[in-house]
Amino acid sequence: MQTDAETEIVASLARRRRIGLKQQPGRIALQGAVFIEVDAATENCSIVVEAYARQGRLKGAQLKKVAQDILKLALLKREPKREHTQAIIAFASQEAHDSISGWVRQAATSFGVELVVVPISEELREKIVKAQGRQVMVNVDEIADDVAPPVASTVN
Repeated sequence: MQTDAETEIVASLARRRRIGLKQQPGRIALQGAVFIEVDAATENCSIVVEAYARQGRLKGAQLKKVAQDILKLALLKREPKREHTQAIIAFASQEAHDSISGWVRQAATSFGVELVVVPISEELREKIVKAQGRQVMVNVDEIADDVAPPVASTVN
């Protein structure tokens, strides 16, 4: 599901911007023998993209993931000869996009990381919402299992 959603988000962005984006472009080497990976990039990596399928407001770890991606993209843009790299985080939901605020939004602006919303099909949107609902149920069940007191058994 996640890969399908990212594929459609990247394709939507590519159509709107009239650019060729390659999914899973592989590792991008940085100084210090480190690498980063992005969801999509142009052939020459002059444009790099991270895609977010989440429908609705981002929460907790999701916000941290966006902040980490902003930092990762900012680091890429600080590399020699990559200062003009266009870094984009593409959201499939206006609510998800709008939940980026405060210092995280300021970091994106300061580091030149563009936050955009792209349209996806209603069919995919419904699939994502369904999948998110299943994730919530699984997470709640796991939490309940972790915090539920042990059941005492009685032998008569």
